[in-house]
Amino acid sequence: MEFNYYNIFKFFHIVFITTWMAGLFYIPRLFVYHSTAKIGSKEYKTFITMERKLMIYIMNPSLIFSWVFGVILTINLEVQNELWLNLKFVAVFFLSAFHMYCARIRKVFEQGQNKKSDKYYRWINEVPTIVFLVIIFLVVFKPIV
Repeated sequence: MEFNYYNIFKFFHIVFITTWMAGLFYIPRLFVYHSTAKIGSKEYKTFITMERKLMIYIMNPSLIFSWVFGVILTINLEVQNELWLNLKFVAVFFLSAFHMYCARIRKVFEQGQNKKSDKYYRWINEVPTIVFLVIIFLVVFKPIV
């Protein structure tokens, strides 16, 4: 078994992508349930705490470290200008924007100002799954044009 820096960086990239994706899969589901809770209730306040801790302690650091290790890996690749890698970065940028959108939604709930239904959150719950599948496809198959 060979331990080199590239494999160590890849290891950490996979770990942080996994934890980030877990958060991206989970937080919209929390929004589904949160949107049905009565503002000011104990249940509502519990969701605020859960969402805040998930975002601050798991999702934000995972987002940052996913990008850090992903960029380090890209710098060490000799394929920086390949289409699949550029498309992957576009998809990861989109996931990052979705992450920021979820952070904004969290703040709206925290302020007791949510106007969207649980149905809306059920739909956005599918976004990270679809983008994740696109990213995995690009990484595994490395399509070229």
